[in-house]
Amino acid sequence: MSQHAPHSRGLPNLVASAPEWAPEVDAGLTRVGMWIFIGADALFFVAFLFAFFYLKALNNDHLWMSQWVVHPRRNGGAIIVALLVVSAGLAFLGARSVAKTPSGARMFFWLALLAGVLYLGFQIHEFKTLPFDPTLGGGYSSVFVGLKGALLVQVTVALAWLGTHIHQANPTGDSTARPASAVAFGYFMIFLGGVSLVSYLVLYFLY
Repeated sequence: MSQHAPHSRGLPNLVASAPEWAPEVDAGLTRVGMWIFIGADALFFVAFLFAFFYLKALNNDHLWMSQWVVHPRRNGGAIIVALLVVSAGLAFLGARSVAKTPSGARMFFWLALLAGVLYLGFQIHEFKTLPFDPTLGGGYSSVFVGLKGALLVQVTVALAWLGTHIHQANPTGDSTARPASAVAFGYFMIFLGGVSLVSYLVLYFLY
């Protein structure tokens, strides 16, 4: 005769909590995993910054910034950076408060999503109205479009991720039950805001 209870049919008890789901262990794993991911992503963006300074120093045939390249306007870039930084700050505030006040966290998340969508709109508008043609080549234009385009893609994915936290920010949601996951996401948004700020200083002032 089987040693398992009739209702289990040999399957593990799904009600019992696995050790790795203990709150302190789950929080630690989430935190370490996010820092590893942010570290790897930072190296990805460092590659663009390395290309910027390397190609600028090399300047083969004076193609770093050719005569047909007009520098983008700084005030437009500042608006783009400000929107992403505000979105990141609001997302982080929501993540820090989701365990205690889910309704307040949802408000912060919605505002962060709004600022993020505005960032996407302004960034796409900048790409469509660039004062130079990236297809003509040149080191500066290539790094500009590559760096800001990569950041645009990552922010788009992050906003979709933010949407899941909005959905789960309720008394019985996953973001409330596992606030460490929301805080880890908040750190990632802060990282993207920092990348945007550094990119702005480099692309708009150090050309």
